[in-house]
Amino acid sequence: MSSAVTVEQPSCGMMPVMGQRGVLAASVLVSMLASSAPALAAGGHHAVDDAALLEPGQCQLETWWDRESGGARSLLHAGSACRLRAVDLGLSLERVRVDSTGPSTVAGAQVKWTRAISDDWSAGAVLALAAHDRSPRFPGSTIVVPVTWQASETLLAHLNLGRDFRHHGPDKQRAGLALEWAPLSAWSLVAERFSEGGASFWRLGTRWTITLQSSLDLSRARSRDAGAASWWTLGYTWVFER
Repeated sequence: MSSAVTVEQPSCGMMPVMGQRGVLAASVLVSMLASSAPALAAGGHHAVDDAALLEPGQCQLETWWDRESGGARSLLHAGSACRLRAVDLGLSLERVRVDSTGPSTVAGAQVKWTRAISDDWSAGAVLALAAHDRSPRFPGSTIVVPVTWQASETLLAHLNLGRDFRHHGPDKQRAGLALEWAPLSAWSLVAERFSEGGASFWRLGTRWTITLQSSLDLSRARSRDAGAASWWTLGYTWVFER
């Protein structure tokens, strides 16, 4: 799973352009949408989702921690998902702390469906919803169409196109492109460019597959705006049979 409506990390990147209060508000909104959105992409905390499901009978637990450089914003995520027939169903909770506004909690739910188009291509759809313990209580929903191309045994490309439907503001386009390269059986590298909340970002990360059931992720992300803050994310995923 990837990040559904996520705590707005982007807002950190918009700080130089917007006023600090406006940026923090935007970041919290984006975060909420992200939390409800899929923990997309190569899975886990990545913003770009893959067009893949868990195996039948499998579930997964995942957690990650974001911290902005300088410590003005942090996020703790805990989520679970299970394969039920032809879809993955997921629930998540996120605790977001922004220095100027204090902590808040975001709850998310999502459903994901995919299908193989050919041996190398697959596509699907993800619907995510979010709820917040502050106003607005229900910030909106997100729909994303993920497409995955297996270029080789060690290289995957993921494309996302979607939209955030906000209940108290204009809708926003969401898009992303990611490359996932596994030069070694236990290690993979992920590079992604994505846009959400009206801003654009990039992320570079690595994943260590500890066992067939567990993995550890570390990444650094930043807005494309000059002088914007960056943030680090450390995450852990465990897959098990139910």
